[in-house]
Formats: sequence, C-alpha cells, structure tokens
Amino acid sequence: MKGFMMVGLVGFLAGIFLAPKKGSELRGQLCDKMDDLKSSAKNKGNQLKEAVMPVISQVKEEGCNIKAEGKEIVSDVQACLDKNVENGKQVLESAQGRISERVAPVVSLIKDDAKGLEEKAHETVTKVSDKFDEIKQKGSDALHDLKVKAEEKVG
Repeated sequence: MKGFMMVGLVGFLAGIFLAPKKGSELRGQLCDKMDDLKSSAKNKGNQLKEAVMPVISQVKEEGCNIKAEGKEIVSDVQACLDKNVENGKQVLESAQGRISERVAPVVSLIKDDAKGLEEKAHETVTKVSDKFDEIKQKGSDALHDLKVKAEEKVG
C-alpha cells in the first residue's frame, strides 16, 4: 500500500512541476495537495487502527486465557508427579522391607559360616605351625646327631 501511495505522490508531484503555472500558484496548490494527502493518510491510519484494535484486544484476551489454562495444566501435572513420586517411595520402602526380610537370614548364615571357617582356619594354621616346629626340631636333632657321629669318626 505504501508503494501505491508513493507512486501516486511521485506522479502528482511530476504533474505539478511540469504544469505551466506560476511558482507561487504551484507552491500553494502543492501545499493544499500535501495537506489533503496528510489528512487522507491520517484518516486511513485511524481507520486501520479502529479495525485492528478489536483484534488486538481479542488476541490479548485469548493469550491470557491460554496462559491461565497452561498454569492449571502445570499445576495438575505437578500434583500427578508428586503423587507418583510418593507412591514410588512407598513401593521402594516396601520392597526394601521384603528384601531385608529375605536377605537377613541368608546374611546371618553367611556370617555364621564365615565365623566357623575363620575358627577352622585358625586351628589349621596352629596345627601347621606346630607340625612345622616339630619337623624343625627333628631336623635340628638329626643335624646334631650327624655332627656328633662325624666328630666321633674324626677323633
């Protein structure tokens, strides 16, 4: 629309400048035409504003409605999430309790078995140590006997 108005204005100005009239007469006529164009543009702007304002108001109102609905949806979703999280916590606690009930006897048995194995290992180490000491003593005695026999043969 601006392009159409500009073409019209350029054509109008070309006509005025090319017309065979006095400069003062042309300037006066030009001022009158410019005033007419300003008035016409202002009227068109006001008409456009009057046509657009109801639409703008309606869009604002719809935007507010959508925003309110969005807040309600977010609130509903938050409440649903909170409920599901709470349910999840309860299920987890229940599962932990059931697992503890089933695992506790097994853990107790494992502890008892480990304690028994520890005692047996300690006994075995003690026996091996005693046997080692006995063998060491026999080796030491045998070595002493060999030295004595070797001294008897030498001497």
